[in-house]
This record gives sequence, C-alpha cells and structure tokens, in this order.
Amino acid sequence: MPTKSGSQPAVTIYEIAEHVGVSPAAVSSALSNRGAERRLSAETVRRILEAANELGYVPNMAGRRLRAHKSATRQFDLAILTSYEAPLPLVNQALHALQRAVDLQTNEHTRYAVAIEMFHAGRLRDKPGLLDFNRYHGVIITNTLPEDDQFLANARLPYPVVLMGRRIANYCCVLEAPDFVGRRSAEVLMDAGCKHPVILHGRSLTQTTSNRLDAFNRTLVERTRRPAVALVCDGLQPQQGAATIEAYLAKGGKLDGMFAVTDSLAIGAYRAIKQSGRAIPGDVAVVGVGDYDLAEYFDPPLTTVAGANDAMVSEAVPLLFRLLRGEKDAPREVLVVPPVFVRGSTGKSRTTA
Repeated sequence: MPTKSGSQPAVTIYEIAEHVGVSPAAVSSALSNRGAERRLSAETVRRILEAANELGYVPNMAGRRLRAHKSATRQFDLAILTSYEAPLPLVNQALHALQRAVDLQTNEHTRYAVAIEMFHAGRLRDKPGLLDFNRYHGVIITNTLPEDDQFLANARLPYPVVLMGRRIANYCCVLEAPDFVGRRSAEVLMDAGCKHPVILHGRSLTQTTSNRLDAFNRTLVERTRRPAVALVCDGLQPQQGAATIEAYLAKGGKLDGMFAVTDSLAIGAYRAIKQSGRAIPGDVAVVGVGDYDLAEYFDPPLTTVAGANDAMVSEAVPLLFRLLRGEKDAPREVLVVPPVFVRGSTGKSRTTA
C-alpha cells in the first residue's frame, strides 16, 4: 500500500512475479481479474494477490489514462459505492468528508481522484471491474442489500475496503451500535404513551434496517408483550409513505405511534395522518431516522434518531486512509452511537444520547 509520503519507489509487477515465482504475464492477468481466462490456478491467483498486498503494490491507473503525467506522480483512485435506490444524505456526507481528506493529502507527488459509483440494489456483483485489482485503490461501500452482502462475503475485493452500516467478516466495518436505534425509538414512543405503534419501512431491507426493526419489536414485546404492526411501502419516497398510511387508516387500522425507518417516509406519513383529521403528537407520535436537514422544520418538528451518519463518516474516511497506508493495526470494526433528537412530534423537545 502507498506510504505516507508516496515517495518510495513503486512496486512493479516484475517484483511481484519474482517474489511469487511466476511470469510477469501471470501477475498482470491475476491483477486484472483474468486469471481464469488465462488458465491460472486459483491457488496461483491467490498467491499473486497476497504478494501484491504484502509488497504494497499500487496500480498506477493514472499513468495508463494520462501519459503526460510525470512518472514520479502517483494517482490514487478512490470511490464511494452505493445503490441507485438508496437515500443520498449518507453518501453526500461521505463524499464531502473524503474530498476534504484528499485535499489535505494531495501534493506534487501524490494525487487523488474521488468518484461516486452506483449499482442497482442487490446487484453489486454485476458492477464491471469490481474484482479487478487495477480498478480502484480504495473504496467505501454503503447501502447494500443482503444479496450484495453475500457477494462481498464470498468475493473478497482485492483493494482496501471500508463498509459503512453493515458487518461482514474479513472487511473493515463502521456501523451503528447494534440495537440502539430500534430500542431507543421504541422507548421514545412508549414514553409518549403509545399503545398501538406501527413500523413504516420499505420493501427492501438492508442489514442495518433489519436490525433496527428487530430491536424495535424486541423492546416493545419486552414491555408490552405485543410487537408493532409492520406497514411495508413500495419505496422510501414521501409519497409512498403517505399512500401506505392512507391505506392502513382507510381499513380502520389502529395508530397512535409510528416508527419510520427514514425521515423521508415520515414526511409522507405526516401528510396522511393530518389529512385523516389526526393531530401530531396529540393523536399520533412520530419518530424518524436520519435527522435530515428538514426534520426540525416539520410541523411539529420531527423526533429523530440520527442514524449515526456523521459519526460513521468521521470514522470511515480516516480508516480508509489507514488501509491505504498499509497500517496493520487498523481496527476491523468500529461501533458508533447516534444522538437522539426528541422534538415536538413526540412531546417536549430535548437531545439525548
């Protein structure tokens, strides 16, 4: 991996070939994910990739794309990978934090390129070049579905990776403390006197969302012996949240509290609740997740559990650079605890941990 200064001579495929005892062509094929095509054994490919990591090989993609670069200048290609279908606040925060870090570390010998690259939820495995050692120098991945997590667990990407919001063996992961968001959301609603809370969530569940829902219901069952009614939306947009609540109330469903897994769903739910003649929080208390910029401007202001976005990003970006530098003591898992903002949608405003 690159050194802090980026001034040490770059490791070449010839050095890797000598280290492993294979030809430079074999090394090139393995690093470009063409081992099977060139009939290299899985064991040979594994040894080549391990040697590349051990020796600190850094592919110079910039040299291939821009021949006018000075030979002493290295460019590191970094990316944030996220799904098309996911809300973007977390991705925006990660992009700004990564760009700030890059600005501080760029010099005449080391440059960085930062990109957001997207995939269809559940189809990360179809992204071209993902298993190519020469595709990225490092990535942050977020907003994956269980199918994507299974792919990552089996694929083992050949460059530094930090996962946000999920736990997968053999990767460095930054995620919110297990059960915290669901448990605290249930406690806030019960403290507001709710007897018939519902959960409003999308059809596709990430590892993080599933954990939140499970923890919410466990907390309810422990204190009331009844789980919440789950209302499933077709997506995560406000209009989909509104349509789901309208349909539930039209059927005579009981509702005096709601846990919306994103603030965007809570926006739509607000409209449906008010149009039914119910008041917030007098008739229905509402808790969202994410603390979007507009949350405190809802009428009344929305109680939210912040979803740990700021804390996850502040841990994930430095962790990625530690991996790029090849630090062996980089943590494999970082847990963060999000703040809770209790506002008018559940009663008296206050901020808790």
